[in-house]
Amino acid sequence: MSLKNPISFLLIVFTFLSFLPSQAQEVHGEPDVWFLLLNHYKINDDWSVGNEFHMRYSDYLNEEEQLLIRPFVNFHANPNVVLTAGYTFINTYPYGKYPLPVNKPENNFWEQVTVIQDINKTNVQHRYRWEHRWQGDLVQSGVNGPYEVDGYSYSNRFRYRLTVRRPISEKLFINIFDELWIGMDQQLRNVAYDRNWLYLALGLQITDKISVQTAYLHQYVKNNPDRYEKHPTLQITVDARIR
Repeated sequence: MSLKNPISFLLIVFTFLSFLPSQAQEVHGEPDVWFLLLNHYKINDDWSVGNEFHMRYSDYLNEEEQLLIRPFVNFHANPNVVLTAGYTFINTYPYGKYPLPVNKPENNFWEQVTVIQDINKTNVQHRYRWEHRWQGDLVQSGVNGPYEVDGYSYSNRFRYRLTVRRPISEKLFINIFDELWIGMDQQLRNVAYDRNWLYLALGLQITDKISVQTAYLHQYVKNNPDRYEKHPTLQITVDARIR
């Protein structure tokens, strides 16, 4: 990775800053445990489809945190460039120190470009994703009434992920990524840091079509200018390539 790439440089800066405490910020969060099932199906040399199913827990396995379902379609423009379009349904549950009053849904449509480089035995990927987010508005009925979803608010988000994967034996590999998330409103204004993820995984290639990764994921998430979430996370990923 070259520092001539401005996005890569910003990613390094934000990752470094995410580990620096600030007296003006309240940082809260419990250890998380996340499970991900990732499926791929190759239609032909140009097209493939897939789906992600995420189940996320906070405070180890004591609180449901999020459910995600993410189908997508890939167009393999060439061996080094993949164009993707997808949809994500997200259901966020009440959890943590500042829980939501009720479940919060989100409908998220996105486009993505992945640029792939192979350097000797190391696979390097640059992933650029643009998200269009419709998040449920939680409104209380009356002074002491229940909360419910009343309409949706639209916003945008940009994500850049740098991934490095390298085999360490015939069956084992390491997978490392860092991802920077930048939020903005529907007019593409109020651009601001949203979160940063640092992922360190040991993977096992069980067959040529199925692999499992056990990872540590460090999350640093902005709730508002004065409050951040920091979660040390154990993530288990099963990757199944059907064809």
